[in-house]
Amino acid sequence: MADHNEQSHTGGAKGSRTHTSAARARVARPKDDKNSAKDGAERKPSLGRGGSGASSAPATGSEARAERRERKQRRHERLSKTGKIILVAIGCLAMVLSVSAMACSGVINVATSDDQGYELTGGVAATVNGTNITEDTVTRQIMSMRQSYGYDDDKDWAQYLVDSGATPESLRENVINSYVSQLTIQQAIADNNIEVSDAEVDKAYDEAAAGYESQEAFESAISMYGYTSDTYREQLKSSLEQEKLREKVAPVDEPSDDDVLAYLNENIDTYGDARRSSHILFKVDSDGSNDEEQKKAAQDVLDKINAGDINFDDAAKEYSEDSSAEDGGDVGWDCLTTFVTEYEDALKELDKGQVSGLVKSTYGYHIIKCTDVFAPESEVESIDDVPEEIADAVRDALTSEEESTAYNEWYNKYKEGMDIVINDMPEDVPYNVDLSGVEPSTGSASADTTADSDESAEDSE
Repeated sequence: MADHNEQSHTGGAKGSRTHTSAARARVARPKDDKNSAKDGAERKPSLGRGGSGASSAPATGSEARAERRERKQRRHERLSKTGKIILVAIGCLAMVLSVSAMACSGVINVATSDDQGYELTGGVAATVNGTNITEDTVTRQIMSMRQSYGYDDDKDWAQYLVDSGATPESLRENVINSYVSQLTIQQAIADNNIEVSDAEVDKAYDEAAAGYESQEAFESAISMYGYTSDTYREQLKSSLEQEKLREKVAPVDEPSDDDVLAYLNENIDTYGDARRSSHILFKVDSDGSNDEEQKKAAQDVLDKINAGDINFDDAAKEYSEDSSAEDGGDVGWDCLTTFVTEYEDALKELDKGQVSGLVKSTYGYHIIKCTDVFAPESEVESIDDVPEEIADAVRDALTSEEESTAYNEWYNKYKEGMDIVINDMPEDVPYNVDLSGVEPSTGSASADTTADSDESAEDSE
């Protein structure tokens, strides 16, 4: 028999399209990828975690400290896995690998073929603790971007720079600063004796690959971002090194329960009236050829749930075609998860224990159940009244903010001790064009900024 809390609810909005989510510790991928983890939700950046149950009563003394350490370790593992799997742009990857590979030689000089279609100037763009960043390395980085955007004509390139609010000098400075940052971090890693073992890299790699049906599918996915298996491992090693460095040079205290409650109450519009939900998905092919068949199948299951012949969790595990099926269809809290408007609207019409009618989306037909509600009527005074997932999400947000502040303070202070010299830009670098007389295009960011400035000037007169 079905759970008595499963109440039928056929009212509310119809239709939803939920975003695909990458499961925890899995490589991010396009939301229509057949290997994607959940056709139900996409985690909001820096917030959210899986699991269930309410917060336990606060412990005291050594038990409280042990509990905080364990909780911090769980969040650390969760966040570190996320950090390991983020795929970066191809140009950034080339930059990181070139810096780490060549810094020891004392020269950062990325070699390319001679048929690049522009003249190189030679010389040194900058020096960091005796390591030269060659002018040609910077030029190739900028010209690679220029050519990939198709701005071969100087007029088009000048227009792009103006529309972007950039100049040849500022573009060069940004590229140099990127190399300087990488060299600074590499030096800090060495100074702090940071080491990452092959076993740690293998573990991170395996965790990333685990989100795919096969090794071949994973390698195909990372290749779209310019990675090979070897270069992806190198990037993982670099990420792990930087993660360990942050932990060593910028440790932060665990946010207290009072900190969590204060933040939560200040942001109650975000976290209040929250709903947790599960769903059962019947996928419809993109051409709609099986629409009627899937709709009938979904209705049959909904009828069984409403009749008490099967409970929702068992129905999700048996019938849902979403990977959340193994969790009884659970896709978490809506305040921690991004849903499209239609899904949000349908869910907001449900009270705890209620089950929706059929909800159509571009993925297919969903049956949605509201499994919990967090809707404080006034200020939250006890951490026991906050669902564990929401409390942990707030702790993650507070910790991330504290870590970022502490790390930036450390980095700026450490960088001051570096011997950094940036030389003037040669006039004959191939990306240097005359911007005089070039006006921002209508609708460009630069044009909008200019318009805002003009309006502010008028207002002040």
